[in-house]
Amino acid sequence: MSLKSPPARPATLVRSLADADPTYAAAKDLVVRLKASSTKLDTEESELQYKLANRPATTEKTGRVAALLGDATPEEDEAPDGVRARLKAIAGERVDLRAAIEIAQDRLAKARFGASKAICDEVAPNYAERVEALAAAFLAAYAAHEALLAITNELSAHDVAWTGHLAPLQAHGLFGHDGGKLAIWLKEAAAAGFIAKSEIPKELAV
Repeated sequence: MSLKSPPARPATLVRSLADADPTYAAAKDLVVRLKASSTKLDTEESELQYKLANRPATTEKTGRVAALLGDATPEEDEAPDGVRARLKAIAGERVDLRAAIEIAQDRLAKARFGASKAICDEVAPNYAERVEALAAAFLAAYAAHEALLAITNELSAHDVAWTGHLAPLQAHGLFGHDGGKLAIWLKEAAAAGFIAKSEIPKELAV
């Protein structure tokens, strides 16, 4: 006897959230862009702090000081009020970015829920069909297990030392000694509306 291989599954069963809802795609892109801006701000802050810590101990020449001296305006990353002023501005920008990211993530979470519902609605019939097929397979396996137990129980009842001659392959680990695990699964499947309670054998009804 050779076991058949399960049928090949299609490459894609479920659409992506972005494909299902353009709102999700836009919300995700916004979060990515805002986080990228935050990372860029962190990098700039680190560079300015390094520059501030390693430059010569001289009076800071701001844009206003340069104008009074008749000198050229300081480099862009120091304008208008020097490195310290830019660091202060970065702190303010970070507060705004964090607030924006929080709002954007909230929007993304809501968009994800909406897109998820659309996808679940699409796959619901296929999902139900597969749950029903699994339930049927479980019940068939349970019936086969009961048939196996009919032999092993009778062998034991006649005090036959059968385990020394036949490999003991009862599937209690799968079904439980009283079908408990399967009974719980069937109960949950029935409660979710995938199978009818009447389809559950009496010995498995809990």
